[in-house]
This record gives sequence, structure tokens and C-alpha cells, in this order.
Amino acid sequence: MASKFLEALLAVVLATGLIACGDDMGGGDSGTVATHSAPIPPVRGKAPAETAVLAEEPAAEEVSAMVTGDVEGESRYVAEGKRDPFRSFHFKKVGEPVVAMGPLADFDLTQLSVVGVVWNTTNPRALVADPAGHSFVLKEGSAIGKNRGRVIRIEDDLILVEEKFVDFEGTVTTKDVEMRIAKSQGG
Repeated sequence: MASKFLEALLAVVLATGLIACGDDMGGGDSGTVATHSAPIPPVRGKAPAETAVLAEEPAAEEVSAMVTGDVEGESRYVAEGKRDPFRSFHFKKVGEPVVAMGPLADFDLTQLSVVGVVWNTTNPRALVADPAGHSFVLKEGSAIGKNRGRVIRIEDDLILVEEKFVDFEGTVTTKDVEMRIAKSQGG
């Protein structure tokens, strides 16, 4: 038991020694010791004269190099003329107004079902149900679906919806989607 304790103690001492020796950046047996200079913290208030440490002021050419960014060994990223990497591909155009689409904009058209249509009037209407069973009345021009769809025509057994898709380049394409009443089985 004592030998296991001694082995563990020896391993800890060796590990500590290796960690402490691993800090030199001289590169082996060259005998050089790396020095790390820590930044001098700003002085807050007045310090006593015997404890105050004055830092050397940089030369005039060093100051101008720091201001212009020409410090030797330092590289800077110039973002001028490049795309912002944090900007989304789905950006809003400045002139495009933000329009509230309503509760049906949260669903894909395949998730909605046509329950009924009133079509033999001057203003045809359609009844659509969402997956939770909530019903909504649509008319021509109503907003529907995730892809900024608009109802363009209501007929006796279908609703024709025009959806607009915007690709990553900003090109808008339209697609007409038919939503039909589900035919009941049986007779």
C-alpha cells in the first residue's frame, strides 16, 4: 500500500515538473528563456510615489504606425467590397413593406385541408382547416401558406393558390398550387 502511495506521489511530482518546464519557448537546449510581458494595467487614482511605475513612451513613428494599422507582424481584415458573413441570405429589401400574413402563414399548404366551398356567388368563399382543427374562411386575395401565397381563384371543388419563392440570389419565382376538397368514400 505504501508503494502505491509512493508511485502516485512520484507521478504527481513528475507531472508538475513537466508542466512547469513546458512553459519555455526557447526550443530545447539552446539555453534561451522566453519572457512574457504582461500589459500594464491603467492607473486609477493617484498612487504613492514609491510604488508608481512609469512605462516608457513609444517613439513617434511607433505611435503613427499604431494609428494607421501598419504595426509590423500584425495583419488586419479589410471588409470593404466584401459580403458581410453574418448577414442572412433571406434579407428584407428596404422598399418592401412588412405585411402581417395572419395565422395561416404558419402552415404549409399540404398541412391545410379544404372543408367546403361557397362558389355560386359574386364573392366565392372557402372554408379551410388547420391541423389543430381550427377553421378559417378564405376569399380571393387572402394570404395563405408559408411561401407568401395568395388565393387567386375559388371554384366548386378547388382553391388555386399562387405561391412566391425567393432563392438565395433574390430571384422570385411563382408556382400555382391547387388545393382540392377531399372526396369522401362510400355512397
